[in-house]
Amino acid sequence: MKNNYFRLIIFLFIAGFFTSCSSSSAEQSTKDALLAFLNDNELIVGFGNADLKAILMKSDYQNIPKVGKLLDSEMTNLEKLINFDVPIYYALEGPFDDEGTPLVTYTFFDVKNTESLIAELTQRGFDVNTLKGMFYCSDGNVSIGVKESLAILIHRKGEYDTAKILEKTFKKTERKLSEDKVEETLSDDGDIVLVINIASLYSTSDTGLSILSKDKQSELKDLVENSYIQTVIKFEDGVGVLEMNNFLSQELGDRMFFKSDNKAPVVAKLGIGRPLFGLSMNLDLKKVQGLVNEFSPDAMIELGRAMGGPAQFALMAAGDEGIVGLFNGQFGIVTVGEQKMMGGVIPDFNLFIGLEKKGKYIGNLAKDFMSYGSTEITLNDDGLSASTNPIYASSASVSLKLPKGCEGFGKSGVSAFLNLEGLEGISKILNAVKYITFEYNENGGVLYIKAKKAQENILKQTAQGLIEEFSSEINRISL
Repeated sequence: MKNNYFRLIIFLFIAGFFTSCSSSSAEQSTKDALLAFLNDNELIVGFGNADLKAILMKSDYQNIPKVGKLLDSEMTNLEKLINFDVPIYYALEGPFDDEGTPLVTYTFFDVKNTESLIAELTQRGFDVNTLKGMFYCSDGNVSIGVKESLAILIHRKGEYDTAKILEKTFKKTERKLSEDKVEETLSDDGDIVLVINIASLYSTSDTGLSILSKDKQSELKDLVENSYIQTVIKFEDGVGVLEMNNFLSQELGDRMFFKSDNKAPVVAKLGIGRPLFGLSMNLDLKKVQGLVNEFSPDAMIELGRAMGGPAQFALMAAGDEGIVGLFNGQFGIVTVGEQKMMGGVIPDFNLFIGLEKKGKYIGNLAKDFMSYGSTEITLNDDGLSASTNPIYASSASVSLKLPKGCEGFGKSGVSAFLNLEGLEGISKILNAVKYITFEYNENGGVLYIKAKKAQENILKQTAQGLIEEFSSEINRISL
């Protein structure tokens, strides 16, 4: 019984969420079902597709102890029922709970043989019923409906009428297709694609913006209308890439507050040394302040209260300028010197905070607070610079030595890197990684993970690390 239950879990996971991609007519049919379902559906916060077959193959899953053989057996059976040459598309309905789980998850996939799928579900203990040409069954929070070659799996919290929700969902797949921009967000080639509908995220979430006037709420709704953030995840040989692309309305795009600069102005103010980690920001604070003033006018007051009396005084001194009168939007920090993940070694760091004239008061307070031990602090017209070890302080003749592959640090509105090469005390999972970089600007961003073995897929390297890290737990699994 335990073995059958575990196999049922694997079957529902594979059948219910992700498969591989193709350009066949069946793919277009499944994709069109999602596009029709999304049309005028304001409750859908996220949607996309994924390629589990490719992901499993890239991870070399057959060689995962114990679990690999079971997954391989289930995949072989599923290939007789489900069209693995066609992607499965999914939609996430809000609101999301505190753990980030959607209220309802819909999954759309193409079926090779409806009769065989129904027979398989029956054999696995499901009670399959029929309604107006639709076959359906359920198990707890999971329901499956099949109509012609389209199957829909629904995961919903709480009690609900299985037949009613499935029938309603199938009807929505027969409507007019969504606009071209929605289809464009689904056209990217990746192992996993996730698209967030900003307007739906706003309308289904408890953001605290309900206190705004009706006019302001309407203005905010218009601002985020027809705006999407697309995330594409790719697992390649030696590289893992997470791309974020902004498909924003003109109005929202114009309000983006990230400032890109190929000269990386923050880096020159972060002292010297060979850093392990770095984080930088270059923001247009006038745009930030404009959004705050328009849609959250009390935010600065609450920020001052949270930071204490001196910050409140500084914000009061800045007057209508707010944070614009205190900071110039530049910030950076890097860790330097001897660095270990374990062993009690705390790295030194270099820090820079860009200040405006009225922000010098905060700079002096910070200078007094941080003046301990050997920390060297400089306050000038640009802002405040600090080095916990004077040997890494700024120098006219020496600059920061960024790790290979991390040379883009500081050029985007937000950027970061983590260099793991040669680092001691890290987990076996992270041991497969050479470095990680991140950048984000007004158009989107990229999280780039460089593996140590260039000719081997990063998923396989990660899977091997997981096996080593949790070998004792894997050996205790009983199938």
